[in-house]
Amino acid sequence: MTVRLVEVEFPEPMVPTEAPVVAKSVYDGRIERALGAMQERGLSRLVVYADREHFANMHFLIGYDPRFEEALLIMSPGNRPALFVGNEGMAYAAISEVEMDVVLCQSFSLMGQPRGKSPSLKQMLSDAGIGRGARVGIVGSKCFSPHEVDDPEHASDAPGLIVDTLRSLAGYENVVNATDIFTDPVNGIRICLDVDDIAFFEYGAEVVYSGVRRVLKGLREGISALEASALLGYAGYPPLSCHITMSFGERAMLGLASPSPANKLRIGDFVNFGYGVWGANMARSGFAVERKDQLAPEARGVVEDLYIPYFQMMARWYSSLAVGRTAGDVYEAVKDFVRDQQYGVVLNPGHLIHLDEWPHSPFSPGSTCELRSGMAMQCDIISSTDAPYYGVHVEDGLVLADAATRAELNSKYPAAAERIRQRRRRFTETLGIRLSDDVLLMSSIQGVLSPYMLRPELALGL
Repeated sequence: MTVRLVEVEFPEPMVPTEAPVVAKSVYDGRIERALGAMQERGLSRLVVYADREHFANMHFLIGYDPRFEEALLIMSPGNRPALFVGNEGMAYAAISEVEMDVVLCQSFSLMGQPRGKSPSLKQMLSDAGIGRGARVGIVGSKCFSPHEVDDPEHASDAPGLIVDTLRSLAGYENVVNATDIFTDPVNGIRICLDVDDIAFFEYGAEVVYSGVRRVLKGLREGISALEASALLGYAGYPPLSCHITMSFGERAMLGLASPSPANKLRIGDFVNFGYGVWGANMARSGFAVERKDQLAPEARGVVEDLYIPYFQMMARWYSSLAVGRTAGDVYEAVKDFVRDQQYGVVLNPGHLIHLDEWPHSPFSPGSTCELRSGMAMQCDIISSTDAPYYGVHVEDGLVLADAATRAELNSKYPAAAERIRQRRRRFTETLGIRLSDDVLLMSSIQGVLSPYMLRPELALGL
């Protein structure tokens, strides 16, 4: 594949005036699916844990995400769900339209707040029907392999207070990790989006793009990382899925560093930033120059040595995506780049995305996981090398959708479907990358790798 420099368009943002809303009936259906999955495993109770960072499984079920405190959702066939929250969660629980019992559990409240009005957690779980012999599935945010722990079935990343209390009531053997009910790439009930989810994720992606566009057009010598981050214009919705990152120079090698007012941009600096909300994330890196001769002499080979091989790999990744193919097929398409130590790929060749930035990834050698309609994913392949090249990172989201899903999206959300068609046209015509009809692009600068970030409209293409 021959790579050349092309002029790309940074279209005006098209953020909808209203965000799509998930209906109560959708949440009810998700609860039924979760109950069905737990019954198939012989579980009598499903206990879903959430906190400020690990909220997505609970929010998927009931539209509630903890803010300051932990929370538990107790589910069983034939009973209303019970949501255990701390002091500050009681009023906020009204954000959910699901019919459930909201129960004050002050052990989840912050230190120094009143904590003596509710019974002990053990008593509350017992009152919820968890006793000796109950078969309990605990849902945290991770599952574990035999390589990591001696007993993966019973290992949980939920807080020890909760897991130990459940075990004291039901018995150690009867409390098992059931997180995969939600996030397993093959069978997880949270992995494939419906059209309402797709429309909401597309909304979030356009919000993110509008900020990223301002940053790329506003970078200049002397700007601080904090000033550049302010260009994102984040106003609070959709909620962030991860911290905003923005850094220049050596600080950019920290990867996850928050913006600092002391971090000023100099010509020739390496730039690294990312911005993610529920269902959408974009990240970029590169050098703060307008042309090659502004690079440090030792970095002037970066386009030929790193950026072009990276772009060729990324083009193969996009072209390999389609409903019915396997995640192993996608890995095969990029394995030469991923396995080459000089490029420093250390995480994964892409991953799934949902309300949380990274619920799981199916992309691994020999993976037989079939790519299905509704899967949302990120082209998140991070090359992290040493100076003088530092690495490169072009991250955008997409959704796979079969013909029936595309038709439903077009009927229910025609404006979103049209924005997706416009992105596809720009992507294929400008960058020259082939796409399956199944690929719905969420980013308005999908795949744009700008070698010289002070001239972002100049990008690599085939």
